[in-house]
Amino acid sequence: MESISKLSIDFVVLLSGSTIIATLGLFQNSPAVIIGAMIIAPLMRPLLGLSLATLTGDTRLLLRAGLTLVAGTAVGATIATVMSLCVRSLELSPEILGRTHPTLLDLGVALFAGAVGAYCQANEKLADTLAGVAISVALVPPLSVVGIGLAFNATAVWSGAALLYATNLIGITVAGAIAFLVMGYTPPRLARRGLAISAVVTVLLIVPLALSMRELVLENQISSSVRQILKEKTFTFKGVQLHNLEVKRFRTPMKVVATVLGAGRPITAHQVKLVQDFLAKEIGTPVEFSLRIIPSVELTAVEVGSEAEPNTNQAPVEGAAMPVPVQSQSTQHEQPSVKRSGEDAAPAPEKDPVQSAPQLEPPGLKPEDKIEG
Repeated sequence: MESISKLSIDFVVLLSGSTIIATLGLFQNSPAVIIGAMIIAPLMRPLLGLSLATLTGDTRLLLRAGLTLVAGTAVGATIATVMSLCVRSLELSPEILGRTHPTLLDLGVALFAGAVGAYCQANEKLADTLAGVAISVALVPPLSVVGIGLAFNATAVWSGAALLYATNLIGITVAGAIAFLVMGYTPPRLARRGLAISAVVTVLLIVPLALSMRELVLENQISSSVRQILKEKTFTFKGVQLHNLEVKRFRTPMKVVATVLGAGRPITAHQVKLVQDFLAKEIGTPVEFSLRIIPSVELTAVEVGSEAEPNTNQAPVEGAAMPVPVQSQSTQHEQPSVKRSGEDAAPAPEKDPVQSAPQLEPPGLKPEDKIEG
């Protein structure tokens, strides 16, 4: 156990490479890259050495494992900070922000991962399973987020990630010590002191995690209440598809951002103000409400036959060319052929006696200029 807890060149190289990959994956918002960084992270082994040292009271092993973890933490945070200073123009991705609010759920993951890791370490046949344990508990990504928060001067980011990192370290150490005790690595009477120290540290860690868990539960409850109020008690959101609702409780006033898909009718700023006042009254706390509208188009299938047959009852579309009516030959007014005396003229076409109108002699003409009909 002392060999795996020793600070070595291999440990530094693996941790440096893991931190670089994890930091790049966090900015890329790529879970696959982050998982790859967790596989090669070497922090799990010195943590198990710390578990055994805490249980047995081995001072030498305790100092060696502690020194390795402190040095590894400093190296990882420094590398992540330097890398983040070079890319400060990038935004904090959801993968980064997702590691800034640890809860009791994270402590539960760390405890079970530590117990399984200790069991695997005690059995040489299962030593290869430690990589999977390292993936489940995720030690390097929160350490990288600490460096990112320091580079971006974001206190909430680096403090939340530091709490998650400490949760994983303490959870693995405590659970590993209990697992080694169950497997008989030391008599219970010799492990009382180490177990008492582990219990005190765990209780101190549970307090901030419980508060964070409480905030998460309250935020989910408020989000559900706001969603129900908007859909059932406001006229503005009736018939509108609510796509997403984001509640930020850590601001004063609390901020609520609603995202809807293509409202059928226009929503004005005055309506948003009325909804904001109504939410503040219903929740009982000041609220800053904002609305995002995503344009959407709904298309339905059209039968081919209906497209081929024109609709004669449809009103003309503005800007479209109108067909010009063609007069029938029988409805056009025919001008009579006029032939004056002394002039050659083509014979007039025969006329339908029914349709031909009687020819009248225009006034003022001489008899010789009479129109021949």
